[in-house]
Amino acid sequence: MTGPRVVVVDQPGLDPAERVDRAVRQVGIVEALAARALQADVAVGAVPVVIVPEVEGFELGSPAATDPRLVEALVDTLHDIGCGDVVCGFSADTTSRWAGNRDVHALADLLGYRFTTTAGRDYDIVDLGTDLVPADFPEGGVLAGSSLAATWLHAGFRIVFAANRTDPADGYQLALRTVLRALPPTDDHLHHRVAANGGDVVRELLARTPVDLVLVDAIVSSDGSGGSWAPHAVHTDAVMACDDIWLADAVGATRMGLDPATSPLFAHAPSDVGVALDDLTGRLDPWPGFVPPDPIVLSSTRARDATPTWPRLLRPWLQVLDAEAFPLASPLDDRLNRRLAPLFADVDRDVVARTLLATVNGMMATLGSWLETYRTLFDKDAVRRTRLPLGFDPDTHDPDAVDAILPELERLAGLLSGAPERAPGLRWRTVGGATVFDYVRVVPIPFDELVATVDVATTISLMNDYVGGVVVELAHDDRGRPVRQAERNRYLPQPNWMALWGGDPIDVGKIEVVSFEPDRQRLAWKTVTSDNGSAVHDDGIAEFARVRDGTRVTILGRQQFTLPPALAALDLDLVPDLRAHLVTDAYRTFFDRTLANIEATAEGRDVRIGRPLPTVDGPDDPLPSARLEQALEDVLEWFDRASQGHAVHDRQGGDATGDEVDDLGFTHVPGRDARREPPGALDGAAASLAPVLAGLWSGLAETALRDLETLARVP
Repeated sequence: MTGPRVVVVDQPGLDPAERVDRAVRQVGIVEALAARALQADVAVGAVPVVIVPEVEGFELGSPAATDPRLVEALVDTLHDIGCGDVVCGFSADTTSRWAGNRDVHALADLLGYRFTTTAGRDYDIVDLGTDLVPADFPEGGVLAGSSLAATWLHAGFRIVFAANRTDPADGYQLALRTVLRALPPTDDHLHHRVAANGGDVVRELLARTPVDLVLVDAIVSSDGSGGSWAPHAVHTDAVMACDDIWLADAVGATRMGLDPATSPLFAHAPSDVGVALDDLTGRLDPWPGFVPPDPIVLSSTRARDATPTWPRLLRPWLQVLDAEAFPLASPLDDRLNRRLAPLFADVDRDVVARTLLATVNGMMATLGSWLETYRTLFDKDAVRRTRLPLGFDPDTHDPDAVDAILPELERLAGLLSGAPERAPGLRWRTVGGATVFDYVRVVPIPFDELVATVDVATTISLMNDYVGGVVVELAHDDRGRPVRQAERNRYLPQPNWMALWGGDPIDVGKIEVVSFEPDRQRLAWKTVTSDNGSAVHDDGIAEFARVRDGTRVTILGRQQFTLPPALAALDLDLVPDLRAHLVTDAYRTFFDRTLANIEATAEGRDVRIGRPLPTVDGPDDPLPSARLEQALEDVLEWFDRASQGHAVHDRQGGDATGDEVDDLGFTHVPGRDARREPPGALDGAAASLAPVLAGLWSGLAETALRDLETLARVP
């Protein structure tokens, strides 16, 4: 294929399989496969082809999934043009953790894959979550160190066959969503949406394993606000083929009536995607009768899902599904799904349900924001750490310019001449809108001991409230120590009370230089980017120096952070004494805690805050529904035990519960573990009361809905 090319086959009267065949041939697959075979010096039949279809459906024939008959038609076309090594593959996703039969082979069977095409060609369904090999993702990315299935990594030709569907949070989900099914983690939402940004994941996956061809099943599409959790079928009678995955999503979103940038997965699309679409076969106008997601539902869902707990909790409750084919694992999820999913199954055509959904979304978004603020202020171990890409190309910075950072920043010390000491060891003054400061403390740890246990090059990650980042070493000295490096780091809002005003985390990318001397080691850094616009300047030097009583730690810097709008509007410069007090308190607190972290690290203690990042081979993060079920079980058990009382038994008896009484008259009561089933089982009073409470919750929702319907009908 010579360039971006899009083919939309929507002529009336064509069989769906014929549409697939015509689309892939017109987009140039014959030429592309021939070129790939020539490049590998093999015959076309020896080029391994992997097809990744969309499998989000929860019932046979769901428009949220690619039609298996179309995938099989593609397999036949590939064989017709000479391909002999064709497989379909995908990995299990988060839905497999809360619904049954969502493992790869069971799901393929229930969605209608026959493993033999209409023309009698056999094909395999491969689990891309197995047979993993190192993928050699570049250092400094969110996928660094990750593995991929050998089938996908070593494929000679990669095809993504997406479904044409909307989404209540992303706006739409096309090929950029489907290609994530080539990644192995079972809990893909946790790994690729919570621990890391989905747009970063997509960009890095495509850079390592480019997709050669994209098809979109738009025979029967899923439109409206329900997306994959409440799909609404609309006949669009087309198949689209494209040789560029970014362009495929751009054209697909345009035909839905949406801006391609609506989806966060499209965030890193090339700037010229769709700008000059010279090679288009077919139309670009919106699909007839297609309903895009409601803007209010889209906005409120996205705000709600900013708190990761909510989408992980609500998805099983709202998913429209075939309960026999895909039974829900949790009794609580099953009970609530039966009551809630029908209520919100058609929000685009039910104004009351849509209003209720948007209202609940807004309430949950507010509650989530409050919860995050609480964690920032009072429960930092509950904050989620973040996996970040470097976010900039360090090779664009000349090594000589990087080395010049240290003498440039040393000159900041002259700006502090005559500055008063605002707190023990702390001086600062405002210069050009930025705060220039130094902080000096002597820690009672000998210099040689400190530098042997605390790497000066990692000083930034030891600073107070650090929640994530990445360091890429660029050059080393003759002892293998880094002397130039690039870094990105993120901290909680500073000072923490900024969270009350809507303050963003501090997110800064830096280039750095490290120097090692017999009696002094230094790390100097200079800001080059701030992904969320939180910082204008965050430059400085951290120095460890030998002194008689231990090690002198000096931090010299220049910082200028962006204030949240609500606080900026107050203009604290009008109250200089208050501003001076707040700045002093913020710097004193931050660097006192940073010094405590350095000392703790020297003593071998872990100073990191927040919840650990998930790993593919690590323990699963409990789903919110499981935690809710466990909490409900604990509460009901407490009521159960409280109702039995704690009466004192006489020597001869015991009680009706069967507690044992020994010869001395002591009553032996079974311990907690002996009284209950393993965690997750609702038994005894819990089993009887859980459905009652769940029914009460959903009954209240139905009552509220009926009241809203009544109000809506009032003239």
